[in-house]
Amino acid sequence: MSPIRTLALRLAAVASLAPLAVMGLMAHPGSAVAQTPEIKVVTDGSGSRLQVDGEDFMVLGMNWDYFPVGTTYSYNFWAQPDDMIQAALDREMSLLKAMGVNSIRQYAGVPPRWVRYIYEKHGIFTVLNHPVASTSRTPTTPTRPPAPRWWRRWRRWSVCSTASPAS
Repeated sequence: MSPIRTLALRLAAVASLAPLAVMGLMAHPGSAVAQTPEIKVVTDGSGSRLQVDGEDFMVLGMNWDYFPVGTTYSYNFWAQPDDMIQAALDREMSLLKAMGVNSIRQYAGVPPRWVRYIYEKHGIFTVLNHPVASTSRTPTTPTRPPAPRWWRRWRRWSVCSTASPAS
């Protein structure tokens, strides 16, 4: 895939941040009154780019979820006490911020107040991944592609040539 196509796909994916901003899940860090940033994709002669509040924005993101050592897939971080969640978020998000991360991708189930907290306290955007959109497979999509023509011909030949003679 060409770098331009890859960038275009990334910009299209990041444009999904706009509905979150409209819903008021994000606010400017440090402001007394929560304000929704203006997020848009700008296209001009130089190409397409994401802008937040009129400034170009490069998404430096990563997948993020919290599973303490010794827990399994059934661990529910968001069901823990608020002080534990806040301490874990402060520890993890400060590390991510120090790495230069400005966006994280999380899965369904994170309460909106924690999305807001992450942005207001650490300035990190959250992209929510809906579990239904995680697959491109539909009920009519085959589970594997059909065999190539040469394989079908060889298979037909090998089955015919290994048949036992009639007695």
